Amino acid sequence: MKQYILFSNLVIISLSLQAQEALYIKSGTAITIQHGAVVSVKGNLTLENGSTLTNQGAIYIGNTAPGTGHLTDLSATGGTYGTGRFIFNGTGNQTISTPYTFSRLEVNGGSLELQSNISAQKWYLQKGYVTTGSFTAIATDPSALAVEADPANPNFSQGWINGTLRRYITPAVVSSYQFPVGSTTRSNIAVLNNLNTDPLTGLTYLDISQAPKPGTDAGLIITEAGTHYVSVAPEGVWYISSDAAPAGGKYDLSLYFNGFAGLTDNLFGILQRPAASTNGADWVRPAAALATLNTPGRTVAGGFASRHGLASFGQFGIGLTASALPVTLAGFRAFRLNTAVVQLDWETATEQNNKGFDVERRWQTETSFKAVGFVPSGAPGGASNQLLRYHYTDPNNYKGISYYRLKQIDLDNRSVHTLIRAVKGTGENGVTVVLWPNPNKGQFSIRIDGNTQRLPAYITDLNGRTIQQVFITENTPVNVNGLTAGTYIISIPDAFGPGEAFREKVLVVR
Repeated sequence: MKQYILFSNLVIISLSLQAQEALYIKSGTAITIQHGAVVSVKGNLTLENGSTLTNQGAIYIGNTAPGTGHLTDLSATGGTYGTGRFIFNGTGNQTISTPYTFSRLEVNGGSLELQSNISAQKWYLQKGYVTTGSFTAIATDPSALAVEADPANPNFSQGWINGTLRRYITPAVVSSYQFPVGSTTRSNIAVLNNLNTDPLTGLTYLDISQAPKPGTDAGLIITEAGTHYVSVAPEGVWYISSDAAPAGGKYDLSLYFNGFAGLTDNLFGILQRPAASTNGADWVRPAAALATLNTPGRTVAGGFASRHGLASFGQFGIGLTASALPVTLAGFRAFRLNTAVVQLDWETATEQNNKGFDVERRWQTETSFKAVGFVPSGAPGGASNQLLRYHYTDPNNYKGISYYRLKQIDLDNRSVHTLIRAVKGTGENGVTVVLWPNPNKGQFSIRIDGNTQRLPAYITDLNGRTIQQVFITENTPVNVNGLTAGTYIISIPDAFGPGEAFREKVLVVR
């Protein structure tokens, strides 16, 4: 194999496209590409351990033939390749493996696959995605444009990182960093903004990647601004980690949802959970503000979701909310007036487009609820911002346990059910159990009326594991504190008499 010393304006072109290597640099050879020189390697570029390549000009690596256009540096230790450009412009999939650091690495071809961690002071992306696999694409320069898109690559739509991108950061100096990460089909950029206001401290670099959402939405229970999150977009989540946990500071985060379906203006927001989690119950609403309604960050046309003032990292997804509930229920109680009548009382804090309420009842021996009455909205036109109180009396001499719920009905006949209340049918001294508020933020109260015994109440998770035990005394509220977000079961085994239990779900939201 010949050894080449390359000087200004010398171009090396493979004479045979079928050659395994177009340029092979043997151990002991030192090659310099002088400033202003352009070298085109129409095949593979391989360096043996002990050889050196100093590039002050430009080296193009690429070919249309399968299995060519790769850079493999077999050096045992790393260094730098000089201040020149390396341009990967092959039309197929190219590979790269080296311990050395590039000054400027450009991608303008089909795709580039990393076979080791690859470091460059600057990544310049024009066309084609970079697949990192188990490795990392590293931008060592902390400047804002250390990862830059060519004008022919607007918003990194033609070239991006398919895998993990590491960027060294200086938050006190640079206010914004783009991480053009995505899949093999599209980019979904993550942007950290507003880093100067309260700079992150205690960390040197960030690793960010994007991948399909793992797991399901089972257990997702989060409310925000009066609405409930019902799912997390399945098209992808973002993983953000750092070399060390932030000692302080905050940042704004924007996540671009290119290729996401089912988003509606103002009905989405960024949620967070631990990086390794696949559990829908682990999603939480970060202690950070959403963007203003109808502005970029909340609109589909804006192209991204955003939150302001985050302080930690992890796994981030775009949660989708249901439309705002038309009625805010402030309370709902059911109790037995006498052996023949049960009374229901409830209040609303706000109403909009509300027709009224079906009162629904299920007896202990029945499997489904049925409507027993209707109470129209007390709000003019179904809209109110004042506290409104409602009452309904149900002729009920049933001796077992009666369960009640309300069905709120819109003017356009859409409906929403409340939670269930239970009443014992043993006469005027019947037993009622009240649990409020529900949903709650990790603190709620339980009260039992009509049973003079001191009764144990068990709080379990959905797997039946006991989380907490408390004791209930008649007419005395018991406060429960400190539960994390999730769904729990509250059971009082003998609430309505021996063997007659009270059971109800309680929702803890953040």
